[in-house]
Amino acid sequence: MEVCVDSFESALAAVQGGAQRIELCSSLEQGGLTPSLGLLRLIRRRLSSELIIFIMIRCRPGDFIYDDNDLSVMEEEIRLFIESNQQINGFVLGALKPDGTIDIENLKRLIELIPKDISLTFHRAFDFISKWELGIDQLIQLGFQRILTSGQETNAYYGRKCIRHMINYSQNRIIILPGCGINVTNLESILRETGAKEFHASARIRKPSKMIYKNFQKRISLNGLNNNNNDDEDDSIQVTDREKVKLMMDIYRKIFCK
Repeated sequence: MEVCVDSFESALAAVQGGAQRIELCSSLEQGGLTPSLGLLRLIRRRLSSELIIFIMIRCRPGDFIYDDNDLSVMEEEIRLFIESNQQINGFVLGALKPDGTIDIENLKRLIELIPKDISLTFHRAFDFISKWELGIDQLIQLGFQRILTSGQETNAYYGRKCIRHMINYSQNRIIILPGCGINVTNLESILRETGAKEFHASARIRKPSKMIYKNFQKRISLNGLNNNNNDDEDDSIQVTDREKVKLMMDIYRKIFCK
């Protein structure tokens, strides 16, 4: 189980729940962006040294078509993490062309900065490509070890048939990692029907804000939009729940550890 986290609290919950690998991000509500070096350092200082950490490299929300400025930012982010001397097990990255194909040249520009012993995952930009068979072959040639995908559907449950086809097509040349919308209720079906040996989930719950004072008169929104809906959700946060992680780990073990 790979748990995607964007805070120390979530990383701690993932470890307490039994997860051995995390994808470290910021801004999961925007699909996951590059995390801070400070967060990585704190996790390495306070949690098990055996924890496997994959770092998301994504400089902004939105599409996966990057210009030279975007690429320069991501190059700097990779350099900062490499030069930090923190233990990093993998990077998660991706780039596309406007025609829905993988941007091979710009990916090479990022990959050449990463030591060969660090694992590479192509993120869910894969769900926006036009020909996934070609994409799998290209990513194998580029040296990627994993592809994170929902099977080109809105979530991995809906995309489970396509994920199965991807796994069959890859023939163990690369790991197909189902992710997006995986939870306690659908995990067993996804694993059994796809044949996937790994999975990716956030296992999150919504945590109400501790703020007592509420400025209802102004209806200030933290996201910059007018807040005419639920005021309690506006300043709440979503965090990984260790009990959800435990339950999902139990489901995994039931299938693979007989």
